[in-house]
Amino acid sequence: MKSGSVIIAFLFLLLGLSACRVKNAPPELTSLLPKEAFVGQEITLGGYQFGNEPTVTFTSAASVVAGQVVSASEQSIRVKIPLVSPGITQVRVQTSEGISDPLPLNVLQPPPSVASIAPANGLPGSEVIVTGNYLNQVQEIRFEQTPAIVKDSSASKLTLIVPDKMPRGPLSLVITTKGGEVSSSFIVAGTPKITSLSGKQAKPGSELIIQGQNLLDGVVRINGLATDRNQTTIKDTEIRTLIPTNATSGKVTVTVFEKLVATSADSLQIILQPAIANLSARDGISGDKIILTGLNLRDVSAVLFGTVSVPFRVISDTQLEATVPALGASAQLTVSVNSVGGNASASDPFLYYVAPSNLVVSPTRQVRLQPITITGQNLYRITEVRISGITVPITSRVEGSQLVVSVPADAVSGPVTVINRAGTATSQTLVVVQKPVVSALIPAQGRAGDRIVVRGNYLQNAQFFFTGSTSAAADGGKNEETERWIIIPDDAKTGPIRVVNTTNDATLTDAFTVINLPSVSDFSPKTAKAGDEITITGLNLTSVTTVKFNGGTSAATTFRLSGSSLIVTVPAGVVTGQICLTNEAGTTCSSANFTPAK
Repeated sequence: MKSGSVIIAFLFLLLGLSACRVKNAPPELTSLLPKEAFVGQEITLGGYQFGNEPTVTFTSAASVVAGQVVSASEQSIRVKIPLVSPGITQVRVQTSEGISDPLPLNVLQPPPSVASIAPANGLPGSEVIVTGNYLNQVQEIRFEQTPAIVKDSSASKLTLIVPDKMPRGPLSLVITTKGGEVSSSFIVAGTPKITSLSGKQAKPGSELIIQGQNLLDGVVRINGLATDRNQTTIKDTEIRTLIPTNATSGKVTVTVFEKLVATSADSLQIILQPAIANLSARDGISGDKIILTGLNLRDVSAVLFGTVSVPFRVISDTQLEATVPALGASAQLTVSVNSVGGNASASDPFLYYVAPSNLVVSPTRQVRLQPITITGQNLYRITEVRISGITVPITSRVEGSQLVVSVPADAVSGPVTVINRAGTATSQTLVVVQKPVVSALIPAQGRAGDRIVVRGNYLQNAQFFFTGSTSAAADGGKNEETERWIIIPDDAKTGPIRVVNTTNDATLTDAFTVINLPSVSDFSPKTAKAGDEITITGLNLTSVTTVKFNGGTSAATTFRLSGSSLIVTVPAGVVTGQICLTNEAGTTCSSANFTPAK
């Protein structure tokens, strides 16, 4: 048992000694191949006890940097030189067991590299800062062939001054160090800037004025389209150019030497020439909405009916809705639009019309079913004509000034109404002539040549035919619709009067008594004594009011009517002479003498 325990203890001792030996065996670095190299170049490290995951450090006065291990074994390591300052640097290998002694490596000066030039352009005398790596050990710095003025320098930063009198334009900034040479682009020019445009809207072909800074040598583009340099005047603070005909809306840029770009804050809106193809209506009244169809209407600033600007709204680039204004009178108007891009007018005129007015009907008296002519003002687009409230068709018209309609069969006298969409007008009374009406004859009897008054209706210009008369009675001085004055003709007889007007529909009055002179055809006996009766025959004896003997000088005697004859009593004191009869028409005497009996 004791011998077994001793053996076990011995084994533990060996293991402990072995462990102590590993921990106390740091890596050994024996060689570097090559012994000088550039940053980023691979070198090979030789030695012992490098393990599986060694770390290789490069130590300079300024820093300790680990290199990138490409491959590793117990006796060899391939590593890439990290970004360290040029010159002698100490290389070490570090493992979990420790750190090797260093070996020197000469890190060679690499070519300079430029990370940025700020700004990438500038005018002579301006400051330029170059950042990068390995910018130390400078041998020469120049703008093309002109040496730069170095204001400050370090391995990672150079502060330069652009030399005076450098020509404008792109050039190379060349930096030469012990490690090599690097060339970068630089533009001798100020950074262009656009401060304003002559306007935010313009039409193709118009002049565009650009205000700004550092604009010399600039190329103007509108939404990417370059303007014609032959039509462009360029100053450092101003460019004047013509907008191309095919320009589209967008930002304005000024590019100097193809690199330096100034962009306008505002977009330039290109307004094209508008055009009107058609109107939704070619006539209308105040307040109507009219659709204008065309092209390039979105940017229209004004719509005019004639010279009057009207309210409108944009529907799309091809349509506008305009409101017809209120004007003083009907007129043919040109509809037009204005915009920055130009003006345009509709090819067809627009008829503006108002309500009809000043109506005159001719003739002012008309029978039913016969035409009348209506004249007046603003008789445009008449939609309805009414007579006695009855709508009648328009048989012909002269647009704006005249209408012809017929009097309906059941019309009565009254005004004529004419209507269009703008309003209504009413004429004076149209007398619809009907069959004449006679309500009174004043007086109801009369003699030839007398004037009588006829009252009723529809009497104007009517003709009056007395019974027995072949001609119409003469006018007596009043010719009105409800009252006529006429003269009893010589051949008039007692009886009704026939009244005829333009209807050709006659009316007969009550019987009118025509008082004619009585006439004595004969009397019998020719001789009689006072108190005797004699019989007188003749004409118009019924109207006799007085009978006298002695040639009309005696006192009136008594008489009576018997049939168509007069029975007369011979008065006392008669002498031989004519018998005279009197009525309202006058006095007439017999041709034969009456002789009193003895």
